[in-house]
Amino acid sequence: MELIRVQDSDYRKTYELYMSFPENENGYMNNVYGYDYEQFLEWIEKKRNWSLGKDLPEGFVPDTTYVLADGDSYVGVFNLRHCLNDFLREGPGHIGYCISKKYRGKGYATKGLELTLEKARQMCIHEVYMSVNKDNPASLRVQQKNGAYIHHENETEYFTRINQIEDGASREEIVSKFYSQYEEDDRLERSVHGRLEYAMTMNYIHRHAGKGSKVLEIGAGTGRYSIALAKEGMDVTAVELVEKNLEVLRDHAKGIANIRSFRGDATKLEMLSDDSFDVTLVFGPLYHLYEPEEVSRAIDEAIRVTKPGGVMMFAFISIYAIMYSNYFYGNWGYGQEANFTDNYRIRHFKEQLFTGYDVAEFEELFEGKNVSWITTTGVDGLLEPIEHRADFSVSDEDFKKLFDWYLHFSEKRELLGNTNHLLYICRKYNKRTTE
Repeated sequence: MELIRVQDSDYRKTYELYMSFPENENGYMNNVYGYDYEQFLEWIEKKRNWSLGKDLPEGFVPDTTYVLADGDSYVGVFNLRHCLNDFLREGPGHIGYCISKKYRGKGYATKGLELTLEKARQMCIHEVYMSVNKDNPASLRVQQKNGAYIHHENETEYFTRINQIEDGASREEIVSKFYSQYEEDDRLERSVHGRLEYAMTMNYIHRHAGKGSKVLEIGAGTGRYSIALAKEGMDVTAVELVEKNLEVLRDHAKGIANIRSFRGDATKLEMLSDDSFDVTLVFGPLYHLYEPEEVSRAIDEAIRVTKPGGVMMFAFISIYAIMYSNYFYGNWGYGQEANFTDNYRIRHFKEQLFTGYDVAEFEELFEGKNVSWITTTGVDGLLEPIEHRADFSVSDEDFKKLFDWYLHFSEKRELLGNTNHLLYICRKYNKRTTE
């Protein structure tokens, strides 16, 4: 079984599926009830735009509607709202669905919801809101089979929640589960801010590494940087925690002799020797380390394996950019509670999945370490929160100008807090010092 976006589906089969639904059944509203085929095609085009946040009617949020396909049969539809407003939060929530009558009682609703929850996780929706009429116990069971619990109720409805981060799960389990369902491989290509992040990061790497340099990437993901650097003639070692990412990396690395890879945790690099690498890149782990002891251990391990005089680059995320990017969709209060204490100290805990830092707070992590600071720089500016706008557009010609402009200003302190991804760049002392 698979989910197919309505705009990518067989329109005639999708139309026939929708025409099998009543106008209103157990709270599911068939918004195309009574449409002829031409009207339905117009609605498909609207859905294409709405999924991108374009031309939204007042009160609507971006959403994607999927057809559940079992082989050649279209059996149901699932609608996923990318974010919530006040009405949705106190009402329908993130997901609505309907299965055609002739396919009910066969487990399609349960499987379709499971697949839709995977899509939600890929959008970083970690707590899913839903609702169900009290006179529809079958739908309640479908939700409960997928981990839902009743959060509250009124006279006619249950309002449910699905926490997509399991209680008691370890950091490794949470991170691995997320990346096993997230398409990491093209992250740095499918958006303007991703392309800028890659171009900026490569620029800084090339300032300190060249052909023949021994480079270590910790948290290498699917190998976007490691493989590019190996192809440039560098001797690359890649370490990655998530098995799925490592499999993709190894597949991409086939036929490249000067790259080796290990599965490993940034806090435990016992497979690597002291003083081994000219440049060490830590490009993901500190997004997902929450306990001060683990953060310090990851930094110490990177320092240990780097040659004296070698350069290290540590990627981190601005806590302010996390807020700006994710919590202006009727959910500011939730974001503030998740990321700040009552007296506005920054919180770090594994259920966040991605944890952010104040720039000064991150720099303080290196006090007393065997390093000298080179610079702190942004790599993607404030693009991420504005790239969702329907009128956002950057041509290839303008991207080149944007890169040159941002490269000139990327280290300015007054801009760093607005930047989503940053690099702390430092050099290992040639000898142990307390200076």
